[in-house]
Amino acid sequence: MNIHAATYMKILKPTLLALTCALLLAFTNQFTQVTIESNQRHYEERVLREMVNGAALEKSASGYRVYRNGTQIGTIEPFITTRGYNGQIDLLIALTSNREVISVRVTHHEETPGIGDKIEQDVSGWIHQFAGRSAHDTNWMLSPGGDIDAISGATITSRAVTSAIAEVLSE
Repeated sequence: MNIHAATYMKILKPTLLALTCALLLAFTNQFTQVTIESNQRHYEERVLREMVNGAALEKSASGYRVYRNGTQIGTIEPFITTRGYNGQIDLLIALTSNREVISVRVTHHEETPGIGDKIEQDVSGWIHQFAGRSAHDTNWMLSPGGDIDAISGATITSRAVTSAIAEVLSE
């Protein structure tokens, strides 16, 4: 075997290994796609039910209608703000029929881990401070001038979420 053939073999073996791995990953992704999508739907449904303490939900053009004992008691409205520190923050805001906040959940963000990610329910309880608030009884500015506590080190993120909720309430 000459020197060129040995060089080609050194290149060919890792290339074939990488190609085989790529094909296996593509096949696995394709094979599990239905399961992944199903799990995502179940997770979203669970989050929605948790937001309204298990009340019945009906999809609407702008989000979800919330029912208890056959009577509509509120809505869940999606909202996207682009004013986060690292861009877009996706929210679900559950409101009573009187436009009072039942609960808020962050469904997607790219805020700084360990700081801005405190907007997530699983990371901190910060998001729960909005429950029970309305446009009429809340100064929607961060403290000390307003009624909303900021996340230390994540003022831009805190302000973005607070402003988004206030905007939804004012509609």
